[in-house]
Amino acid sequence: MIRTLPLLCSRCGKEFIPQHGLYYQDDFSVQNFKDIKLVCDQCIAEWKNKWQITDAEYKEHNYVLTVTITLKDGTVYKDMDCTPIEETESVITGEDIPPEAQHKLYEYYIAFAKEQEAHQIKDCFFEKTDEGKFVADITTNGGEKFEKLAFALEEGYLKLEQDVPQYVMDGLINAFKSYLAQEQMLSTSTQPAPRPPQRKTMPESQWPLGGGYGRNNKNPFGGF
Repeated sequence: MIRTLPLLCSRCGKEFIPQHGLYYQDDFSVQNFKDIKLVCDQCIAEWKNKWQITDAEYKEHNYVLTVTITLKDGTVYKDMDCTPIEETESVITGEDIPPEAQHKLYEYYIAFAKEQEAHQIKDCFFEKTDEGKFVADITTNGGEKFEKLAFALEEGYLKLEQDVPQYVMDGLINAFKSYLAQEQMLSTSTQPAPRPPQRKTMPESQWPLGGGYGRNNKNPFGGF
């Protein structure tokens, strides 16, 4: 039996006739066709018009990437977890975002990634002064140079004598940790290796008799 199913928009609740295609919202709990969340063309147009991105700021902390999005109407979505997809040149978030907006987010992400790459430390050389302080010469991938950065290690914290951008401070800390680990490894390798303990030979007069494994008995482990 052929039945008729009216198309109702799951957002505005109005009955509609699709113009260019049938839009619907993903819902993996749907078991029947009639329960599919359809969306009318007008609501789709309003949804796309809402997601006019005017700014997107990315942050990365402990390998977790987040983005704060500002829309044309003033709406701000703060610190949203996101995943860039290189194959489709888009960025996926926890919000339903039109494909055009996903591609726009990817453009902001590419600019962010290039800036992050430029801020990475390319070269870092250390020198220890007679006063026990350290001096570092740093060059970033972007060509920035920070020379004669004097710092000291106090109570486990690295303290600089001048202000630098945070990305330089972060790179300096990681480079100095590697420097200290290398110094520790070199100092350990120059120390003489400890002598292995010498086994004292048991005099023959103390060898076990009878069922023991003395020189004149069969030894299943190969003898002495």
